[in-house]
Amino acid sequence: MNDLRHPHPIRSHPIRNALRLGALGLLLLVLAWRILVVGLADDYAEEETTNGAEAALRWRPNHPAALYQRGEALRTGNPVVAGPLLQASIWGDPTNALAYLVLADLWASDERLTAAVSLVEIADILGPMRIPALARSAAFWYEHDRPDLALERWSALLRNHPESSRELFPWLVGVADDPDERALLQPLLERPPDWWDRFFAYAVAHAPRVEAVMFLYQGRNRGQDVPTAAEQRVYLDRLWKEGRWPEAHRAWLGGLDAQSQEGLDLLYNGGFELPVTGIGFDWRIQPLPGVTVETVQTYGTRGGRALHVAFDGRSPRFRHVLHPLFLDPGRYRLQGRVRPDGLAAGQGLRWVVGCHWPDPQAIATSAAFAGKDDWQAFGLDFEVPAADCPLQVLRLEQVERVGGSDGPGGVWFDDLAISRRR
Repeated sequence: MNDLRHPHPIRSHPIRNALRLGALGLLLLVLAWRILVVGLADDYAEEETTNGAEAALRWRPNHPAALYQRGEALRTGNPVVAGPLLQASIWGDPTNALAYLVLADLWASDERLTAAVSLVEIADILGPMRIPALARSAAFWYEHDRPDLALERWSALLRNHPESSRELFPWLVGVADDPDERALLQPLLERPPDWWDRFFAYAVAHAPRVEAVMFLYQGRNRGQDVPTAAEQRVYLDRLWKEGRWPEAHRAWLGGLDAQSQEGLDLLYNGGFELPVTGIGFDWRIQPLPGVTVETVQTYGTRGGRALHVAFDGRSPRFRHVLHPLFLDPGRYRLQGRVRPDGLAAGQGLRWVVGCHWPDPQAIATSAAFAGKDDWQAFGLDFEVPAADCPLQVLRLEQVERVGGSDGPGGVWFDDLAISRRR
């Protein structure tokens, strides 16, 4: 009876061991060769050149990326060969959206539109954020009468690749400029994407006709919000440039929030209680060396602030506070309160009402304010003519050039208002 506690050891056969080692070595050699082949093929394919694709296919005839590259390169010159290459690429890598899109172009040109549409629908699922896929998909849908789908892809492209605005913004401006095509932009106007403000600024600067800009501004859905200061500024600048005063006035009024509407009158913000925006029909204060212009608190005001203009005695002639007006033809009166604060006679300031922007042709001029005094009332009657005066300007200007010997001085203004006279 065998002793089960002490079994005889199994001895290895030398020939069997050698065969095993040989098989293992062969397997390792095959794996190394496979890794080398795959690596070389991948390296060549990553070059994304015709020569690179050909080299990759010599090492690995079924390399999906190389098959796609060869198919894409032959798409125009040899579509018969390109088609099978692209199909083989898709079989090898079903996730490459670009292969579907290039093959879709081939099939669409071969009157296989239904099948081509199916391919693009698959590509849109596979590559919704890939920049080349978005561009090709948009081009396909636009070419095949689905501009709505094309616009969705272009919008995503602008969001993910802002540099594409160089090609797409001019096209969008062209759409806005064509009354027959404008409806295409309605989804963007209803829900403006995050790139819309950049596009609107571009459209303001480059649209050949102001009507395109007006369509984009007026059609935008802002909910309960008023236009942003940046949006309104560029829009009003374009209307100003075009001389579209009624449209500019309406747009400016429509952009005022509840606080700003408190300053509404024939002369906006005449009490200087609101911040000066320099937009639309608000005060415009232009900088000038040697002059300080500010709205600040001082004694004797009926609100909290007043307009203060102070000279240090070395500035050129001052005419740098302006207020555009949009008045109907008729007779008016400008009134307000003034406190001269040490202005020499040669430095005196006066109000001028005139027609045309920005250098008004005077229709009325106030007396000059100089010297030093307490608050006092003043008034100026003027008449807006019925012809050739669509926009008026109220400007504060210096009577004479400030000389070095005049010395410093200033003046305060408050409670400015314009009323209609009968």
